[in-house]
Amino acid sequence: RWGLCLGGAIALFLVAFGGIWLTRESLKPIKQSFQRLKIFTADASHELRSPLTAIKSCLSILQDHPERIHETDVQKVKAIASATEQMTNLVEDLLLLARMDGEIKTITMEKIPIAIDEILEDLLDAAEIQAEEKKIELQSQLQSDVFVLANGQQLMRLFANLLDNALQYTPSGGVVKISLISSQNQAIVTVEDTGIGITSEELPLVFNRLWRGDKARIHRQSGTGLGMAIAQTIAHAHNGKITVKSELGVGSCFRVQLSLNV
Repeated sequence: RWGLCLGGAIALFLVAFGGIWLTRESLKPIKQSFQRLKIFTADASHELRSPLTAIKSCLSILQDHPERIHETDVQKVKAIASATEQMTNLVEDLLLLARMDGEIKTITMEKIPIAIDEILEDLLDAAEIQAEEKKIELQSQLQSDVFVLANGQQLMRLFANLLDNALQYTPSGGVVKISLISSQNQAIVTVEDTGIGITSEELPLVFNRLWRGDKARIHRQSGTGLGMAIAQTIAHAHNGKITVKSELGVGSCFRVQLSLNV
């Protein structure tokens, strides 16, 4: 009886070990394919920057001399310029995501003590014109002297994406509010709007790459669907986290938590 029990235990252990080993072996090709895909994305995005820059330069020269453009071609040139700008933004976003992904990091972010309140104030100043055009009220409640160890450029991009997202999806007469507090060794930034909101079914998809909700597509045709994915990637790169709460037709609230530089 003891022999049967011992033999059964050994058999179960071997089956479990074999299952784990087989699972890992079967996942290796998938991991390798995913890794090659990320490397390809980074390489392709990098290589596309040069021709896109050349196209933008030629368009700029052409638009500086409108007399050389036939009247029937004016709208075509504008369409090409718009498409080129959108393509450039998409390539830059893909390159940033590829560089910051997992094992293929090709850049080392230099992190220094950054005052988040100063970054947010600069972004609010820059957003004033857009808010006035849409008749959106910008509100802020920022605690001063809140420092985190971060890359200033990437941190500004994170909050710029959140603020731009709030302004884009908030209708005229709405409110966008940014707040900053420090609590329990953490800097907490919230970007809250009275915009179109997100359904409970779509909420888990917000940070997926290249995803935009049906209502979002109606309000913003030029977006790439990478803004929130980039925001999440930057937050994670700073050992922070980003969460969202939203209600359809009421608005959304994005919350970013970063460790204080203490």
